[in-house]
Amino acid sequence: MTTTTTTTSGRIVLPDDVRGLLAAFDLQLSDLLTVNPKVMKTAAAGIARSVIHHAKPSRSLARAIDPRNNNATATRAFLPSLRALAERNGMVAAAVSHNGCMHATAGCAKCCLDQSGHGGLSVNVSAARGRRTLAMVADPVTYGRAMVYALARETARARRDGLPLAARLCGTDETPWFRRLFPVSVADAQRIRRRFGVNVNTGDRLNIAAAFADEPLTLYEYLKARTNDADGLIAWCQAGWHDVTASFAADRSTAVRDAVHAIRAGFRVAFPVMLDKRAAPLRSLTLRPDDGVAVTVPAVDGDATDARWLDPAPSGVVLRYKRSRGADPSAVAAFVLPDVPAVRLSDGVVQLNR
Repeated sequence: MTTTTTTTSGRIVLPDDVRGLLAAFDLQLSDLLTVNPKVMKTAAAGIARSVIHHAKPSRSLARAIDPRNNNATATRAFLPSLRALAERNGMVAAAVSHNGCMHATAGCAKCCLDQSGHGGLSVNVSAARGRRTLAMVADPVTYGRAMVYALARETARARRDGLPLAARLCGTDETPWFRRLFPVSVADAQRIRRRFGVNVNTGDRLNIAAAFADEPLTLYEYLKARTNDADGLIAWCQAGWHDVTASFAADRSTAVRDAVHAIRAGFRVAFPVMLDKRAAPLRSLTLRPDDGVAVTVPAVDGDATDARWLDPAPSGVVLRYKRSRGADPSAVAAFVLPDVPAVRLSDGVVQLNR
């Protein structure tokens, strides 16, 4: 038995398990993947249609359903509708224990981009991210299957635009999607091919990369996990992800050493910097660990587009800090590099070269 839902792009037939999970958490297929101004630049440049999956980061889901949370920033405060949804689905305990970013530092959690742009302005956006997270936590396997349908839908839309598709599944969290496995049946593949003209692979234990191995889908992420962690950069690449970039956390005690390790392994490192919009661009970055040899990498303007897979690797991706509403100023100062020639951190120095 199947059920039909309707979206602006037509009728989409979903299998019962996917339809049921989405309905339980007040979601439609079109709600899973979104765009923002930065990834829209990637499409405007004619590179790719780029979409993002935004979920609640770190411990923010627990705070969002806590009636005692009276944070002055509305999007960081208690969300009654999310609490009601968690209660309706018996998800309160799971939501309280959920940690969406196992590798986040204190500064990362407090300065998260989840609270930048619409995420920091709109309670509706924050609640939508919460609904996705609840559904993902409730049934990771079926949510993975839902993501196959959502990505097939976006692939078809990209083709209409004459572009390939690129996707970041860790837009505001660090769920280990690379090891999320789920079944894709022959019936699923036939349904997706008929509706979207997209070919997906079938099997009992696939991840997203394996399901779309025969389609021009670029999977890319920014990751706080260290290079050799069990869920670090190398593991994601070995599982089929096309491109990963390490995220620099200045408040980590091993920040410089970890960045040098990623660079020597051939990865980019993204650096949030308190740059003025009128500031001259950086030419390169030099990392000088206290216990190792310095490395210098070319600087890349990470705000021009989000097409990280086109940037040289290794390199230093410079990201202008986007205000995270409600963030503690001391956390910002610890996490975001100031725009000065050299910054002393716990285990070394970062030089910003013009």
